[in-house]
Amino acid sequence: MSHPSSQDAGAAPARGWLLSTLDREFAFFEHLLRYGKSQSSCTIANHLVAYKNLRTFLSATFGEARELPGTLFDPLAWLTWNRTKTKPPGEASMHTYWSKNRTFFRFLVEKHGIPDLFEKSKAPTLPARVPKARTPAECARILDAAEHGNWPSTFERFRAVAMLSIILFAGLRRREVLQLKRLHVDFDQQTINIEKGKGRGGGKQRITFIAPELDRVLRRYVQLRDQLRDAPPEFFCSRHHNGPVSVTTFRRIMRDVRASSGVPFTLHSLRHSFITQLLRSGVPLHTVSDLAGHSQLTTTAGYLRVWDEDKRRALTGFTYE
Repeated sequence: MSHPSSQDAGAAPARGWLLSTLDREFAFFEHLLRYGKSQSSCTIANHLVAYKNLRTFLSATFGEARELPGTLFDPLAWLTWNRTKTKPPGEASMHTYWSKNRTFFRFLVEKHGIPDLFEKSKAPTLPARVPKARTPAECARILDAAEHGNWPSTFERFRAVAMLSIILFAGLRRREVLQLKRLHVDFDQQTINIEKGKGRGGGKQRITFIAPELDRVLRRYVQLRDQLRDAPPEFFCSRHHNGPVSVTTFRRIMRDVRASSGVPFTLHSLRHSFITQLLRSGVPLHTVSDLAGHSQLTTTAGYLRVWDEDKRRALTGFTYE
């Protein structure tokens, strides 16, 4: 039996609710996301951050022990509170807070039949997407810095180049890089099997392919990796212990190469570079979307960028004759 929504005459205020009541409801909601809907850890983390922000506002406005009003809160007052902070969140963060809390409160609408507070509330405007992709010259400089960096050993050198290359030439996300297994890199078939990418149900599975330049650096790394005693199943591993590369080590590698290359890149900008270069090379949108592991074509289209050299090339030989 469905509960009435705010559009139904039967929608009732949330009488007698405290912040602790809302906490219990959110705990149940989080459990549902994690185990009922198999949402990714990243999505759940975004929900947690968004609720924490809202809860801080409610605590500051009503206190911990006071009964919340029947309408619970005014979304506009919450947005205003955020924007008037000494260090207000950016508009992108505010959009995330708004959308994640809207999902939570729609859950409460369905469960308790309370009014939909977000029904007439407009989401914060997202800022224009700033292209994050690095230029081909910058990508080459990043790889060159990794190749000639001051690494403790040849193993660390080859591993750093391989980790950066697998993002630049195959578009893997950080979690996909760190969770990649040795048996999922098939040099005979020239494929990389990504088991738990981003997405619902524990993550999407996809197959991507090994470009010639990536093949060279991965084989070079694997030759040393497979000589390690008791190497773990993970593809990228430590030579000091029988375990995978940690997030801390991965961040250190990115930091060191960023400093030595002089290119202010982020891991995500390397993935942007992979997707952008495919699109600039004329690869069809749906093919790029599949290689990138996107669920929607519109997500891939958001990576489109017109570069200055593209505009210059388009006008070469331009005439009305």
